[in-house]
Amino acid sequence: MRYAVLAIAAVSPALAASPLQAEEPVVLKPASSWNVDFASEKCQLIRVFGEGENRHFLRFQQFSPGRAAGLTVAGPAFKRFRSLAATDLRFYEGQAPHRTRPFTGTVDQFGPGVIYSYVTIDGGMPERPPADAPPVPVGAMLDPALGKQVQFVELRQGDRTVRLATGPLNAAFEVLNECTLDLLREWGLDPEKHKTAQSEPVWTNQDVIARRIMADYPDDAMMEGEQAILRMRVIVSETGMVESCTLLQATKAKELESPACRLMKNATFEPARDATGAAFKSYYATSITYRLG
Repeated sequence: MRYAVLAIAAVSPALAASPLQAEEPVVLKPASSWNVDFASEKCQLIRVFGEGENRHFLRFQQFSPGRAAGLTVAGPAFKRFRSLAATDLRFYEGQAPHRTRPFTGTVDQFGPGVIYSYVTIDGGMPERPPADAPPVPVGAMLDPALGKQVQFVELRQGDRTVRLATGPLNAAFEVLNECTLDLLREWGLDPEKHKTAQSEPVWTNQDVIARRIMADYPDDAMMEGEQAILRMRVIVSETGMVESCTLLQATKAKELESPACRLMKNATFEPARDATGAAFKSYYATSITYRLG
């Protein structure tokens, strides 16, 4: 599905980093096998790297099928990483780095973390497509062929480079793909229709509703300086109406209660089309990013 990032921001000054001499890269080897978590609303692959006080955490996370996944890494090596600062991301030797601007936060038991709403192996952080972009097939999923090229997850910010030696991810991507198809079944949708569909639901009044969501940064959250990434999923009927809306926290936030689902009651869609061109019940998934700065 298409993942439109709604960036809801309040303005604050940005700090420019001075060029520094590069440090030796921090290279972390796996300390565990992949742990698969098939939760009711999301699919996760988790692995631990390093040992003792040098333990680090890596997680790929999906809330619905798609060619991108959320990525979180955490541990002491990321202590000096700054939120929304320019960060180079790459996955194998010889790959040109993707310039990204992730969040930072804290992960229980591991400490400072770097958080991506969505990443792709070949494109870094996917951008929001233009409003007039043509409908695209809904069957796009993680590509095991791209996953097979992966050698590591490497982040570079300023003079600090941290590399988690994952090895190939083709098998991991296949597991996540199966898990997200199971999510469709749990939502009462037909996975086979989605894999062969001509087009996904198209949000026809997106600009109007998105502006209303972006205009409402919850006051309590702003006072607390809270930032968050939320996942929103709506079930879209054969007639293009919103049947239900679900909002999930991808990052922890105590005071941040988004009005998104209340506003989505007024959203309208062109319905998804199956392989024959007939309208069918589907879903639309998006990420809402609340950030200060």
